[in-house]
Amino acid sequence: MEPTLHYARTRDGWQIALHHRPPPRGGHGTPVILCHGMGSNRFNMDGPGRCSLARHVNDAGYDVWVLELRGAGKSRRQLRLPPVPWSWTFEDYVHHDVPAALRLVRELTGQDRLLWVGHSLGGMIAYAALMTPAASSFAGVVTLGSPGMTDVGHETIDRWIRLRRLLRLAPPRIPTKPLACVASPAAGVIAASFPTVIRDWLWHPDNLDLSVVRFMMRHGIEDLPRALIMEFARWYEAKRMSDRYNLFSFGDHLEGIRAPLLVIAGSRDRLTPPADLERVVARIGSADKTFVVAGHASGYGAEYSHVDLVLGRHAPDEIYPLVTEWLDDHKPVASSRADAR
Repeated sequence: MEPTLHYARTRDGWQIALHHRPPPRGGHGTPVILCHGMGSNRFNMDGPGRCSLARHVNDAGYDVWVLELRGAGKSRRQLRLPPVPWSWTFEDYVHHDVPAALRLVRELTGQDRLLWVGHSLGGMIAYAALMTPAASSFAGVVTLGSPGMTDVGHETIDRWIRLRRLLRLAPPRIPTKPLACVASPAAGVIAASFPTVIRDWLWHPDNLDLSVVRFMMRHGIEDLPRALIMEFARWYEAKRMSDRYNLFSFGDHLEGIRAPLLVIAGSRDRLTPPADLERVVARIGSADKTFVVAGHASGYGAEYSHVDLVLGRHAPDEIYPLVTEWLDDHKPVASSRADAR
Protein backbone atom coordinates (compact mmCIF):
# COMPACT_ATOMS: atom_id res chain seq x y z
CA MET A 1 0.00 0.00 0.00
CA GLU A 2 1.11 3.53 -0.75
CA PRO A 3 1.67 5.73 2.30
CA THR A 4 -0.74 8.55 3.07
CA LEU A 5 0.53 12.12 3.07
CA HIS A 6 0.24 14.48 6.03
CA TYR A 7 1.63 17.97 6.56
CA ALA A 8 3.11 19.52 9.68
CA ARG A 9 3.20 23.32 9.70
CA THR A 10 6.26 25.14 10.96
CA ARG A 11 6.23 28.59 12.53
CA ASP A 12 8.38 30.02 9.74
CA GLY A 13 6.16 29.16 6.80
CA TRP A 14 6.79 25.57 5.70
CA GLN A 15 4.50 22.58 5.37
CA ILE A 16 6.66 19.59 6.21
CA ALA A 17 5.60 16.32 4.55
CA LEU A 18 5.24 13.10 6.50
CA HIS A 19 4.41 9.89 4.63
CA HIS A 20 2.49 7.57 6.88
CA ARG A 21 2.49 3.78 6.82
CA PRO A 22 0.06 2.59 9.52
CA PRO A 23 0.95 -0.57 11.41
CA PRO A 24 -0.22 -3.88 9.94
CA ARG A 25 -3.13 -5.66 11.56
CA GLY A 26 -1.91 -7.13 14.82
CA GLY A 27 1.10 -4.80 14.96
CA HIS A 28 1.97 -3.01 18.18
CA GLY A 29 1.81 0.39 16.47
CA THR A 30 4.76 2.12 18.13
CA PRO A 31 5.32 5.38 16.24
CA VAL A 32 8.71 5.86 14.57
CA ILE A 33 9.92 8.75 12.39
CA LEU A 34 12.43 8.01 9.62
CA CYS A 35 14.48 10.97 8.37
CA HIS A 36 16.58 11.16 5.19
CA GLY A 37 20.05 12.56 4.59
CA MET A 38 21.18 15.83 3.00
CA GLY A 39 20.17 16.42 -0.59
CA SER A 40 17.73 13.53 -0.57
CA ASN A 41 14.06 12.86 0.20
CA ARG A 42 11.74 10.08 1.41
CA PHE A 43 13.20 7.58 -1.08
CA ASN A 44 16.42 7.59 0.94
CA MET A 45 14.46 5.67 3.60
CA ASP A 46 11.75 4.16 1.38
CA GLY A 47 13.56 3.09 -1.77
CA PRO A 48 12.61 0.68 -4.55
CA GLY A 49 12.11 -3.06 -4.18
CA ARG A 50 13.76 -4.57 -1.11
CA CYS A 51 15.68 -1.37 -0.41
CA SER A 52 13.10 0.21 1.88
CA LEU A 53 13.91 0.53 5.54
CA ALA A 54 10.47 2.13 5.98
CA ARG A 55 8.62 -0.94 4.72
CA HIS A 56 10.85 -3.28 6.74
CA VAL A 57 10.16 -1.37 9.96
CA ASN A 58 6.47 -1.19 9.09
CA ASP A 59 6.32 -4.96 8.52
CA ALA A 60 7.78 -5.38 12.01
CA GLY A 61 4.62 -3.79 13.44
CA TYR A 62 5.56 -0.13 13.68
CA ASP A 63 3.54 2.97 12.86
CA VAL A 64 5.96 4.52 10.35
CA TRP A 65 6.24 8.21 9.46
CA VAL A 66 8.80 9.09 6.77
CA LEU A 67 9.74 12.74 7.18
CA GLU A 68 10.75 15.03 4.33
CA LEU A 69 12.63 18.09 5.55
CA ARG A 70 12.02 21.53 4.08
CA GLY A 71 12.98 21.69 0.42
CA ALA A 72 12.66 17.93 -0.05
CA GLY A 73 10.00 15.88 -1.81
CA LYS A 74 6.44 16.92 -1.03
CA SER A 75 7.38 19.52 1.59
CA ARG A 76 6.45 22.98 0.41
CA ARG A 77 6.46 26.59 1.37
CA GLN A 78 3.24 28.25 2.43
CA LEU A 79 2.12 31.23 0.40
CA ARG A 80 3.55 34.15 2.32
CA LEU A 81 4.62 37.71 1.60
CA PRO A 82 7.49 38.10 1.46
CA PRO A 83 8.12 34.53 0.23
CA VAL A 84 10.17 32.14 2.34
CA PRO A 85 13.70 32.20 0.86
CA TRP A 86 15.98 29.25 0.08
CA SER A 87 18.41 30.28 2.80
CA TRP A 88 17.89 27.90 5.68
CA THR A 89 20.58 26.19 7.72
CA PHE A 90 20.88 23.20 10.03
CA GLU A 91 19.28 25.03 12.95
CA ASP A 92 16.07 25.52 10.98
CA TYR A 93 15.69 21.75 10.70
CA VAL A 94 16.30 21.38 14.43
CA HIS A 95 14.19 24.26 15.74
CA HIS A 96 11.36 24.25 13.17
CA ASP A 97 11.00 21.02 11.16
CA VAL A 98 11.61 18.54 13.97
CA PRO A 99 9.23 20.14 16.51
CA ALA A 100 6.51 20.45 13.85
CA ALA A 101 6.88 16.78 12.87
CA LEU A 102 6.90 15.63 16.49
CA ARG A 103 3.81 17.66 17.27
CA LEU A 104 1.86 16.20 14.34
CA VAL A 105 2.82 12.59 15.03
CA ARG A 106 2.04 12.97 18.72
CA GLU A 107 -1.36 14.47 17.92
CA LEU A 108 -2.31 11.83 15.36
CA THR A 109 -1.06 8.82 17.34
CA GLY A 110 -1.91 10.05 20.84
CA GLN A 111 1.53 8.95 22.00
CA ASP A 112 3.86 11.26 23.89
CA ARG A 113 7.09 9.45 23.01
CA LEU A 114 8.34 7.92 19.81
CA LEU A 115 11.41 6.45 18.13
CA TRP A 116 13.59 8.10 15.49
CA VAL A 117 15.76 6.61 12.74
CA GLY A 118 17.96 8.99 10.76
CA HIS A 119 20.48 8.53 7.98
CA SER A 120 23.43 10.95 7.80
CA LEU A 121 21.91 14.44 8.20
CA GLY A 122 18.74 12.82 9.59
CA GLY A 123 20.76 11.43 12.49
CA MET A 124 22.76 14.63 13.03
CA ILE A 125 19.46 16.46 13.41
CA ALA A 126 18.46 13.96 16.08
CA TYR A 127 21.69 14.55 18.05
CA ALA A 128 20.93 18.28 18.05
CA ALA A 129 17.22 17.87 18.85
CA LEU A 130 18.19 15.82 21.90
CA MET A 131 19.81 18.99 23.26
CA THR A 132 16.51 20.92 23.08
CA PRO A 133 13.19 20.71 24.98
CA ALA A 134 12.03 18.28 22.26
CA ALA A 135 14.28 15.62 23.82
CA SER A 136 11.46 14.41 26.05
CA SER A 137 9.60 13.13 22.97
CA PHE A 138 12.36 10.68 22.00
CA ALA A 139 12.22 7.17 23.45
CA GLY A 140 15.27 6.15 21.43
CA VAL A 141 17.29 7.12 18.36
CA VAL A 142 19.05 5.13 15.64
CA THR A 143 21.58 6.94 13.45
CA LEU A 144 23.31 5.56 10.35
CA GLY A 145 26.42 7.31 9.07
CA SER A 146 25.66 10.45 11.11
CA PRO A 147 28.88 12.29 12.05
CA GLY A 148 29.84 14.79 14.70
CA MET A 149 32.14 16.58 12.20
CA THR A 150 35.25 16.25 14.41
CA ASP A 151 37.04 13.74 12.18
CA VAL A 152 35.26 14.03 8.83
CA GLY A 153 37.60 14.32 5.88
CA HIS A 154 38.35 13.24 2.35
CA GLU A 155 41.19 14.25 0.07
CA THR A 156 38.79 15.31 -2.67
CA ILE A 157 36.99 17.70 -0.32
CA ASP A 158 40.30 18.90 1.13
CA ARG A 159 41.36 20.17 -2.30
CA TRP A 160 38.22 22.27 -2.66
CA ILE A 161 37.35 23.39 0.85
CA ARG A 162 39.71 26.38 0.72
CA LEU A 163 37.54 27.76 -2.05
CA ARG A 164 34.36 27.60 0.02
CA ARG A 165 33.96 31.39 0.04
CA LEU A 166 33.36 31.22 -3.70
CA LEU A 167 30.07 29.53 -2.87
CA ARG A 168 28.72 33.02 -2.26
CA LEU A 169 28.73 33.41 -6.05
CA ALA A 170 26.46 30.37 -6.49
CA PRO A 171 22.68 30.73 -6.75
CA PRO A 172 20.71 30.41 -3.48
CA ARG A 173 19.22 27.16 -4.79
CA ILE A 174 21.80 24.68 -6.13
CA PRO A 175 20.13 22.63 -8.93
CA THR A 176 21.38 19.17 -7.94
CA LYS A 177 18.02 17.54 -8.68
CA PRO A 178 17.85 18.19 -12.46
CA LEU A 179 21.58 17.48 -12.85
CA ALA A 180 21.22 14.06 -11.19
CA CYS A 181 18.10 13.24 -13.21
CA VAL A 182 19.79 14.08 -16.53
CA ALA A 183 22.87 12.02 -15.56
CA SER A 184 20.90 8.97 -14.34
CA PRO A 185 21.14 6.95 -17.61
CA ALA A 186 24.92 7.20 -17.33
CA ALA A 187 25.08 5.92 -13.73
CA GLY A 188 27.21 2.92 -14.73
CA VAL A 189 29.67 5.09 -16.65
CA ILE A 190 29.92 7.53 -13.74
CA ALA A 191 30.56 4.70 -11.28
CA ALA A 192 33.29 3.30 -13.53
CA SER A 193 34.86 6.72 -14.11
CA PHE A 194 34.98 7.76 -10.45
CA PRO A 195 35.32 4.45 -8.57
CA THR A 196 37.21 5.88 -5.58
CA VAL A 197 34.75 8.71 -4.95
CA ILE A 198 31.72 6.43 -5.40
CA ARG A 199 33.22 3.82 -3.04
CA ASP A 200 34.25 6.29 -0.34
CA TRP A 201 31.22 8.59 -0.41
CA LEU A 202 28.29 6.46 -1.49
CA TRP A 203 28.34 2.70 -2.09
CA HIS A 204 30.97 0.05 -1.52
CA PRO A 205 31.37 -1.99 -4.75
CA ASP A 206 29.93 -5.23 -3.36
CA ASN A 207 26.88 -3.26 -2.15
CA LEU A 208 26.24 -1.41 -5.39
CA ASP A 209 23.06 -2.09 -7.36
CA LEU A 210 22.95 0.17 -10.43
CA SER A 211 19.16 -0.06 -10.73
CA VAL A 212 18.84 1.46 -7.25
CA VAL A 213 21.44 4.12 -8.08
CA ARG A 214 19.55 5.10 -11.23
CA PHE A 215 16.26 5.23 -9.32
CA MET A 216 17.77 7.51 -6.68
CA MET A 217 19.32 9.78 -9.30
CA ARG A 218 15.92 10.13 -11.00
CA HIS A 219 13.72 10.36 -7.90
CA GLY A 220 15.76 10.63 -4.71
CA ILE A 221 17.96 13.71 -5.18
CA GLU A 222 16.83 17.22 -4.20
CA ASP A 223 18.14 20.74 -4.75
CA LEU A 224 20.21 22.18 -1.91
CA PRO A 225 20.28 25.66 -0.40
CA ARG A 226 23.61 27.41 -0.80
CA ALA A 227 23.41 28.46 2.87
CA LEU A 228 23.36 24.85 4.06
CA ILE A 229 26.33 23.83 1.89
CA MET A 230 28.28 26.83 3.18
CA GLU A 231 27.46 25.85 6.75
CA PHE A 232 28.69 22.28 6.26
CA ALA A 233 31.83 23.60 4.57
CA ARG A 234 32.46 25.80 7.60
CA TRP A 235 31.98 22.80 9.91
CA TYR A 236 34.29 20.69 7.78
CA GLU A 237 37.05 23.25 7.93
CA ALA A 238 36.65 24.03 11.66
CA LYS A 239 35.82 20.44 12.72
CA ARG A 240 33.06 21.94 14.85
CA MET A 241 29.25 21.93 14.47
CA SER A 242 28.54 25.52 15.51
CA ASP A 243 25.39 27.54 14.92
CA ARG A 244 25.17 30.31 12.33
CA TYR A 245 26.50 32.85 14.84
CA ASN A 246 29.34 30.57 15.96
CA LEU A 247 28.16 30.88 19.57
CA PHE A 248 26.80 27.39 20.26
CA SER A 249 28.37 24.15 19.10
CA PHE A 250 26.15 21.09 19.02
CA GLY A 251 29.22 18.90 19.32
CA ASP A 252 30.13 20.53 22.64
CA HIS A 253 26.96 19.34 24.36
CA LEU A 254 26.80 15.63 23.53
CA GLU A 255 27.27 14.80 27.21
CA GLY A 256 23.80 16.17 27.87
CA ILE A 257 22.08 13.56 25.69
CA ARG A 258 20.26 10.98 27.81
CA ALA A 259 18.08 9.11 25.28
CA PRO A 260 19.11 5.57 24.27
CA LEU A 261 21.09 5.52 21.02
CA LEU A 262 22.21 3.02 18.41
CA VAL A 263 24.91 4.50 16.18
CA ILE A 264 25.81 2.55 13.01
CA ALA A 265 28.89 3.32 10.93
CA GLY A 266 29.98 1.96 7.57
CA SER A 267 33.35 0.21 7.81
CA ARG A 268 34.57 1.80 4.55
CA ASP A 269 32.78 5.13 4.87
CA ARG A 270 35.42 7.82 4.39
CA LEU A 271 32.94 10.66 4.16
CA THR A 272 31.77 10.02 7.74
CA PRO A 273 34.47 7.67 9.03
CA PRO A 274 33.86 5.24 11.92
CA ALA A 275 36.44 7.09 14.04
CA ASP A 276 34.26 10.21 13.99
CA LEU A 277 31.14 8.31 14.99
CA GLU A 278 33.05 6.48 17.70
CA ARG A 279 34.02 9.82 19.23
CA VAL A 280 30.37 10.90 19.14
CA VAL A 281 29.31 7.78 21.00
CA ALA A 282 32.10 8.13 23.56
CA ARG A 283 30.95 11.62 24.47
CA ILE A 284 27.18 11.01 24.51
CA GLY A 285 25.95 11.01 28.10
CA SER A 286 23.34 8.27 27.71
CA ALA A 287 23.79 5.16 29.85
CA ASP A 288 22.24 3.12 27.00
CA LYS A 289 24.31 3.55 23.86
CA THR A 290 25.52 1.07 21.27
CA PHE A 291 28.09 1.54 18.50
CA VAL A 292 28.27 -0.80 15.50
CA VAL A 293 30.71 -0.74 12.59
CA ALA A 294 29.08 -2.64 9.72
CA GLY A 295 31.72 -4.57 7.78
CA HIS A 296 33.65 -7.81 7.44
CA ALA A 297 35.68 -7.23 10.62
CA SER A 298 32.46 -7.18 12.65
CA GLY A 299 31.09 -10.35 11.10
CA TYR A 300 28.97 -8.78 8.38
CA GLY A 301 28.84 -10.38 4.96
CA ALA A 302 29.48 -7.08 3.15
CA GLU A 303 31.48 -3.93 3.56
CA TYR A 304 29.52 -0.68 3.84
CA SER A 305 30.24 2.87 2.80
CA HIS A 306 27.70 5.69 3.38
CA VAL A 307 24.49 5.53 1.34
CA ASP A 308 24.56 1.73 1.17
CA LEU A 309 23.84 1.59 4.92
CA VAL A 310 20.21 2.17 3.90
CA LEU A 311 20.15 1.47 0.15
CA GLY A 312 22.86 -1.13 -0.34
CA ARG A 313 22.31 -4.55 -1.91
CA HIS A 314 22.90 -6.31 1.43
CA ALA A 315 21.32 -3.72 3.75
CA PRO A 316 17.88 -5.46 3.85
CA ASP A 317 19.52 -8.64 5.14
CA GLU A 318 22.06 -7.16 7.55
CA ILE A 319 21.30 -3.56 8.53
CA TYR A 320 17.50 -3.48 8.58
CA PRO A 321 17.19 -6.41 11.06
CA LEU A 322 19.78 -4.73 13.30
CA VAL A 323 17.66 -1.58 13.36
CA THR A 324 14.36 -3.31 14.07
CA GLU A 325 15.85 -5.53 16.79
CA TRP A 326 17.15 -2.45 18.58
CA LEU A 327 13.82 -0.66 18.15
CA ASP A 328 12.02 -3.70 19.57
CA ASP A 329 14.16 -3.45 22.69
CA HIS A 330 13.43 0.26 23.12
CA LYS A 331 9.71 0.59 22.46
CA PRO A 332 8.25 3.14 24.88
CA VAL A 333 5.49 2.06 27.22
CA ALA A 334 2.29 2.99 25.40
CA SER A 335 0.84 6.03 27.10
CA SER A 336 -1.15 8.91 25.68
CA ARG A 337 -1.55 12.44 26.93
CA ALA A 338 -5.12 11.59 27.81
CA ASP A 339 -3.92 8.72 29.97
CA ALA A 340 -1.45 11.03 31.68
CA ARG A 341 -4.25 13.41 32.60
